[in-house]
Amino acid sequence: MVIEDILPSRETAFELLKKLKVPYQVRRHSLKVAEKALEIAYKIKKAEVNFELVEIGAILHDIGRAKTHGFKHALIGGEILRERGFPNNLTRICETHILGGLDKEDAKFLNLPEKDYIPESLEEKIICLADKHTAGTKDVSIEQRFQKWFLKYGKTEILMKSKRRIEKIQEELQNLM
Repeated sequence: MVIEDILPSRETAFELLKKLKVPYQVRRHSLKVAEKALEIAYKIKKAEVNFELVEIGAILHDIGRAKTHGFKHALIGGEILRERGFPNNLTRICETHILGGLDKEDAKFLNLPEKDYIPESLEEKIICLADKHTAGTKDVSIEQRFQKWFLKYGKTEILMKSKRRIEKIQEELQNLM
């Protein structure tokens, strides 16, 4: 294991959220996402899961909310972790957890750098799904999560694509259980 692959402890990760003044509600949400992500991860029997990466990635997935609550929180979170020397597998979790991931077209539409922000690794997919199943600190279905967004923003193309992506991720992970 190279030094760049070393993850912070659960305590260190949570302390970093506090130090950066990530709002209390977001910190509570992050702990709940970590709990949900580990619940999903432990059910997976047909693939190898890095449980430590799942837990730490889930705790830190919303670290960018220290600076903004918009879509850019995902990229800012990746930058915050990169600046502190954290490994790429952790920074990608931040960058790919929003909605069901964003493709280049979605990113361009949202004024983000044009690239794919689609969860690729098993751990990225687990955290993305766990985040969608967690509204604040409450467990919700994918349907409930997206209905809330549809009511707030309308049935936009980005939200419709995102819902399809997250349903595909959910199906993929269920097939690994």
